[in-house]
Amino acid sequence: MKRIGNIWSSVVDEGNAIYAVKTGTKYKRSHRAVRKLLNEDHTINYDKAREYVKPIIEKLNNKTWSHKQPAHKRHFCKNHSNKGKWRDLYIPCLEDHIVAHMVIQASEKAFTRGMYPYCCGSVPGKGINCIVRNVKRWMQKDLECRYFVKLDIRHFFDNIDRDVLYGKLSDKIKDKNVLHVFEQIIDSAPTPCPVGYYTSPWFANLYLEDLDWFVAQDLYKERRGKRIKYVRHYLRYMDDMLLIGTSKADLYKAVRAIQKYLKERLNLEIKPQWEIKAIGKHELVDGEWKMKKNTYWCDIGGYKFCKDAAIMRDGIFLSTRRLARKQKYTTHWCESMNSRIGWAKHCDSKGFIENDIKPYVNIKRTRRLIGNVDKKSKRQTCSTERS
Repeated sequence: MKRIGNIWSSVVDEGNAIYAVKTGTKYKRSHRAVRKLLNEDHTINYDKAREYVKPIIEKLNNKTWSHKQPAHKRHFCKNHSNKGKWRDLYIPCLEDHIVAHMVIQASEKAFTRGMYPYCCGSVPGKGINCIVRNVKRWMQKDLECRYFVKLDIRHFFDNIDRDVLYGKLSDKIKDKNVLHVFEQIIDSAPTPCPVGYYTSPWFANLYLEDLDWFVAQDLYKERRGKRIKYVRHYLRYMDDMLLIGTSKADLYKAVRAIQKYLKERLNLEIKPQWEIKAIGKHELVDGEWKMKKNTYWCDIGGYKFCKDAAIMRDGIFLSTRRLARKQKYTTHWCESMNSRIGWAKHCDSKGFIENDIKPYVNIKRTRRLIGNVDKKSKRQTCSTERS
């Protein structure tokens, strides 16, 4: 594939830098360093942003910019099921965070070109909805799909090899200035993809891109002159892989081939707790619909899938119901509630909206409050652009 070059001018463009300030500070408006760039209504002051990015652009052009040592924080990440684990977070300073946004925005085409179509998570347009839409279609409409297996890479972000990652970046981008910035970002922390860096999910997807195409195209057997794939459908959500097939034997061979590929080429390994299971299906037993014996839900991306249903994960279901009963009507609460309602709408949980959300939440009011906040920020943007 032809490499992409001549993107340095896009990186150091003032418009790109101001947009990086806008996107990079979206969820950091309460931070002390970010507050200096805001108006009284917590929207971006574009005059202040323009003054802020000028020395950054000058440093990048003069090759004097260097990534500072990030702040290290040990954080307990809690998920929707009230379980969690400790993670090492590496938090860059605001200037380095803005530079990361600038360089990714300019080189996004290089990362997305050649990307596997069903690589979901941290990619624009390929979020949770992409998982729901495709997994439902595969499991409920493809009658030959009978078994699935979920694979998880052990300590994925901590075990990414620097040299391999930099080689993959060089295969995509030929602009030496951009590669130099990426090299500084990679070398600034103990691991090349630390949790807390904006570049980490982009690097992670690039690192596993060749694996995706290996699973989708190279795992097959020949029978009577025809190629029969071991994996009928394959989807990856960051380091979680979902393989759907027609037989246990084929999926077993595919898993062994993936383990070998990861160990030999990427210095990674799969967690040993994987198991090939039959896709779940409901049957009527004593007047009640129950899951058929020896069949199971497929849990991925916050949803659970089977042959005839797709529902929210239990932890998300419970946390959404508790959130609805709080009735705070603050901006944060309205945004969170609206997000959960959208989460429920994309699966077979419409009864949950009618019975557990609508009696406690005025959905029109939450949307109106969010719309008013958006209108304020848009008016501020228009006025600053005119001036």
